[in-house]
Amino acid sequence: MVVFGELVVSSFDRTRPPTVPTESFSILAVDGGGTRGIYAAQILAKVEDALGRQVNDCFDLLAGTSTGSIITGAAASGVPLKEVVALFEKESPRIFGKARFPARISVFWRSRYSRTTLESVLQEYLPQAVLRDISTPLMITSADIATGGVHVFKSRYLGDLGEPYERDGEVLLSDAILASCAAPTYFDPKAVGPYLLTDGGLWANNPSIIAFTEAVSKFKKEVAEVRVLSVGTGHTTTMYTKRSSWGLLTGWGGNKLVSYTLGLQSQASTNMAKLILGDRYLRLDPEIDSWELDDTRHLANLKALAERDFTYRSKTILDHIRRNTE
Repeated sequence: MVVFGELVVSSFDRTRPPTVPTESFSILAVDGGGTRGIYAAQILAKVEDALGRQVNDCFDLLAGTSTGSIITGAAASGVPLKEVVALFEKESPRIFGKARFPARISVFWRSRYSRTTLESVLQEYLPQAVLRDISTPLMITSADIATGGVHVFKSRYLGDLGEPYERDGEVLLSDAILASCAAPTYFDPKAVGPYLLTDGGLWANNPSIIAFTEAVSKFKKEVAEVRVLSVGTGHTTTMYTKRSSWGLLTGWGGNKLVSYTLGLQSQASTNMAKLILGDRYLRLDPEIDSWELDDTRHLANLKALAERDFTYRSKTILDHIRRNTE
């Protein structure tokens, strides 16, 4: 059963209704991708610098998965994106420090990392707010492994739109993010109330389509009114080669299989969004080598890729956003 919850918003003004422009409805969707999220964070930090305003004031709906939920959750809470970039630079080596087991055997025994460090980092960098306190419409994806269903946390915007707001109001933003970040084999599932949740990337690593669906179904927008800025975390075109053995470790590669699955979902969502929205869908997602979700050696490279892409595509990016904000 598809279960939808509530969401997080940017400022803590309990009276400000969601910003819904009359001519367009602008969505920011940020992919999952572990440490590679620094690419998306840096792109959006450059947007804030260029426009002189925070991301939560530039979009009508934010949607994030896994590492993208850290970025959009911070943005919805009014945290400057340059601080999120600093989080990736400073804390990624701690979050993905010494693994409890080597990657190739962790799949047999336990999740590779403890989420204790990630939890403490979120508590340090993000406000300890519940979703009802957040006024910017936000969607954070996860998956319910107990029921086999999907689970989407939402900030209070459903209540602001006149719909019942029941499930997620008292859920901590940090708990919703921890659930979305619980990638199989990397982190244990997260219990949130009666739900046992794991990485939303299993079904919505690129949350563009679910955010678009929310715009049409809940915000009552016409398809032609919706614009999406979709920021990925890098994709590779060299995943697997022909092998003589296709066992979990000998062929599929354990944790590599997780990256492959997430990448496929992102690509499928991108293709569908482009077919539906045409040039109202802008995707930023650099080609990279096969960098795993927990690889901290390429943070500087990813940040440089973001600098490059923003430099060469700044007019396109800013014009795409300004169509909604000016």
